[in-house]
Amino acid sequence: MIETISFKNIATYNQAGSEISGVQKINFIYGANGSGKTTISNLITDPNNPIFNDCSITWKHRQSLDSLVYNKNFRDKNFGKDSIDGIFTLGSATKEDIELIEKKSAELEIIKSDGITKKGTLDKQKDALKDKENEFLEWCWKNIYKKYEQDFKEAFRGSLTKQTFKDKLLNEYNNTASLLTIKEIHEKAKTIFGNTPQNLSQIYNIEFHEINEIESNEIWQTKVIGKNDVDIAQLIQKLNLNDWVNQGREFIQEDSNVCPFCQQETITEEFIKKLEDYFDESFMKSVQSIQELFDKYNQQYENIINQLEQIASSQKEIKESKLNLEKFLPYLQTLRSQYQSNKGMFNSKKREPSRSIDVVLTRVQLERIKSLIDEANPEIQKHNTIVQNFEKEKSDLINQI
Repeated sequence: MIETISFKNIATYNQAGSEISGVQKINFIYGANGSGKTTISNLITDPNNPIFNDCSITWKHRQSLDSLVYNKNFRDKNFGKDSIDGIFTLGSATKEDIELIEKKSAELEIIKSDGITKKGTLDKQKDALKDKENEFLEWCWKNIYKKYEQDFKEAFRGSLTKQTFKDKLLNEYNNTASLLTIKEIHEKAKTIFGNTPQNLSQIYNIEFHEINEIESNEIWQTKVIGKNDVDIAQLIQKLNLNDWVNQGREFIQEDSNVCPFCQQETITEEFIKKLEDYFDESFMKSVQSIQELFDKYNQQYENIINQLEQIASSQKEIKESKLNLEKFLPYLQTLRSQYQSNKGMFNSKKREPSRSIDVVLTRVQLERIKSLIDEANPEIQKHNTIVQNFEKEKSDLINQI
């Protein structure tokens, strides 16, 4: 039979919902039209309908029964929507049918009763099994883990809770390692569980060919100026005002003839045309190229500096580091200074394209750093080979424990 019915987000039931509990074998539900009575019968009829996703029916012993519901929906579905007056029956059962129904009903009650009894027995067995498992768990923790945790902590690593330790013991049932005495295991543990060497990670090397190409680009020594065959070119170049005039162009206001330099009304369309002819497409492409190279250089160098700083930081924490930090750290500091110097000059070139700048080539410093990494990685490989053999001895001892 049904124990509880819950409704939510359906028909007259809102998100807070409602619940009918304490359901008996016979129940009488009444209410005004539209209060939700039909919704209850529809849920019992078709609980798997998606419209009832937020609703539920709880059956006693989790055993749902076939539901027979007669309501308006049933009538409309089976007899059409024409009204049906009076009391009527849907066919008549024979004496044999009734006797068969009674027989089958009695058999069903026996099956249900037997199922309930067996479920009760199963639940008791599950509870008994759980008690035995908890008893075994406590025994393992007290008589093995606590007794040997100081001596064999390394072997118990990764199993530091009661449950994980119990599971580990059960998994060791098929362990085929040689069986040693406690005394023999203690002697081996003194050596292998001492200060054990650790695997070292290879140091990622650096790539800097793009940085070399940017630093060597001829545009840094090239004086980027306007077009020579414009009549204002001679004056601008003679007075070395190329960058000043170029920057001032940004301040010429549209629909205004006021000069941004002298603040007099001297700007004409002809003069603006001459400026545009002087600072032609070739000039603008060179300026754009300077900007792109500058951005790419900063991005590339920020990545390299961050990578090298991470290497320095991690290697400082490694007692057995194979990287020569006495050389690496000063090289890195010098590289930072060179980068900042170039960054400042590139920024100046961006503001004043007509300047010729001398770039500090950082290739030598980068190659020095790369050489230190190249020397360290083979030593790391040798170290790890030794560690691998050591780890095998350690693994064998753990299996023997």
